[in-house]
Amino acid sequence: MRRQGFTLLEVMIALAILGMSLMAIFRLNAGAVAMHAYTKRLTVASMLARGKMVDLEQELYQEGFEVDDQEVSGDFKEEGWNAFQWRARIIMPDTSETSPEQFMGALFNLPIGGSSDDPLAGLAGMLGGGAAGAEGATNPNLPPGATQGLSPLAGMASGLLTTQFTQMMGQISEQVREIHLTVSWKDGTQVESLDLVTHVVQQGTGGDRNGASGAGGIP
Repeated sequence: MRRQGFTLLEVMIALAILGMSLMAIFRLNAGAVAMHAYTKRLTVASMLARGKMVDLEQELYQEGFEVDDQEVSGDFKEEGWNAFQWRARIIMPDTSETSPEQFMGALFNLPIGGSSDDPLAGLAGMLGGGAAGAEGATNPNLPPGATQGLSPLAGMASGLLTTQFTQMMGQISEQVREIHLTVSWKDGTQVESLDLVTHVVQQGTGGDRNGASGAGGIP
């Protein structure tokens, strides 16, 4: 009997299918290797960023806050990671556009933008405010900061809170800093980065991030 083999066309089709299959496997493996490498660099960047954030916080606790915003940068060559750099911005909070209405509304979960002209009317109502006369009437005996329709006690509380608001905003500007830390590295031709944000509250110089106070610090 005459034995028949594969034709040239069948061999070419089989080789084409084999080539496409091997190419798909190669791309899959290359993608897995690239993802593993990226995950490793991201893990390293996370650990380096965490350590650098702790260093920045400790430095602020020990040396105190600057009056203006700061920007510092560096690398991690001492840690053995030459491909990673960091940049940090230490920002003083801007409280100039914060109104007593916004602050008290967020603090006590009160509605903002009510019908009353007094931004603290909702809080004063909680302290015993109520209707004190006909609508639109005026009362010259109300203390400073009080609103028509509120009891004297509520008006005094509203005026006191309004007075203390400016002092509180000043303390926030002096004792709170926002740290924006960015750790970057180069992945081929593309630059990757990891961003972290935290807030530091300082009561005096010479302390540490755990709240302990050293020489010259305020406990």
